[in-house]
Amino acid sequence: MRCPEGHWPPPMEIKCMKLDPEEGSMIPQSSWFVRNSTGLWHRVKGSLTCVDVLQVVPETLEISSTSIKLNWTCRLPDTCQHIRATCRLEEPSSPPCEAEEVKGEEMLRGWKGTFSCPPLQPFTVYTVTISLPPSTILYTRLLRTKETVPDKLEKLRLDPNTGSLKWKALPSCKGEIIGYQLNITARRAHDGSFLEFKQVLVNQSVTKYTLPHQAPGSKYLVTVQGLTVAGSGAASLLEFQTYVSVAGQPLDLWPGLVVIVVVVVVLVLLSAGILWLVLSRKRKALPSKAEGDHYTELQPYENLDTYCMIRETLLAVEDAGKGGWSGELLPKTLPTPRSSRKSEQ
Repeated sequence: MRCPEGHWPPPMEIKCMKLDPEEGSMIPQSSWFVRNSTGLWHRVKGSLTCVDVLQVVPETLEISSTSIKLNWTCRLPDTCQHIRATCRLEEPSSPPCEAEEVKGEEMLRGWKGTFSCPPLQPFTVYTVTISLPPSTILYTRLLRTKETVPDKLEKLRLDPNTGSLKWKALPSCKGEIIGYQLNITARRAHDGSFLEFKQVLVNQSVTKYTLPHQAPGSKYLVTVQGLTVAGSGAASLLEFQTYVSVAGQPLDLWPGLVVIVVVVVVLVLLSAGILWLVLSRKRKALPSKAEGDHYTELQPYENLDTYCMIRETLLAVEDAGKGGWSGELLPKTLPTPRSSRKSEQ
C-alpha cells in the first residue's frame, strides 16, 4: 500500500480467500480481500504480490556450540529502519543442565548485515526472532547449538568387593552421551615395567566395568572418558594396586596389604619379646660355669643309706691363714664312711 508523502494508510488486514467456483466452471477461484477500520472485508480488484520485507538466506546460517550467526537482507529499505533482532533461551534450564538466559538484542540498520547472538550454551535450543515494532514478526526460528565434548566424569572409584570400576553417569548437557571409553594400563608393581594396555568402549547406559585377569602384584592406571559426536571429554583417572589373589575371593588392594603387614610385624615383635623374657629368666636360674666347677653330683656309696658331697677343693687352700699349716696337704684318700648299723654292733 502506497500513500502520498506525509500520509500513512489506515490499519488494515489483507488476506487471500477462496471463492466458490463461478457458474459453468469447476475451478475454485481465489482473491485478495482487505479489511480496514470499518470492519468489513472488501475485495481487491487487480492482483497483489506478497513480498518478504526481510530475507534470511538459509545457506548463510552459521551455528556452532556457542554461537548463532545469520545474514539478512531487507527488500524494503524504508521499512527496515526500526527492525530488531533477538536471541532468547527457548526453555528454562533445570539441573543438572543449567543454561543462563541471554540478553541478545540488536537494531538492524541498512539494507543488509549480519546478526550474531551473544555467547551461548552448547546443545541448547534458542529462539532467534527478527521483528518490526510493535508486533510484526518478520522472521523466527528455533535453533539448537551444536554439541561439544562432555565434562569430566565424577565419582570414579573401584569396588574392592567385586573388583569393578564404577562411575556416575554423565548428563547430556553439552551433547548426547553415546558411550564411555576406558583405557587400562597394567605395570609390575616392583619395577614399573609394562605388562599390557587395553582400550574398552561401552554404551551410554553402562556405569560400571569389571577388570578381567587382574594379576597379583600389578599396578593399574585406568582413565574413563565420556563420548559425544564431538569427541571424548576430559579423562577421570584412577590408580590402584593388587597384591594377593585367593581362589573364590576378590582381589584386595594395597591399603589392605599395609594393614596386614603392620599386624604381622607387631605379632612377630611381641613374640620375640616374650621369648627373650623367658630365656633371660631361665638363664638366671642356672648356676654359672665358675660355680659349677666346685661341685659334683651326689654319688651313691655302695649300698649305704648315707650320701656325702665331696668337695674337690683342697682343704689346705681353704684353711690357709686359718691356723693350719701353710703348704700342708691333706691326704688324698679320705676315710671310708661307716654305716650306722655297724657302729651300733
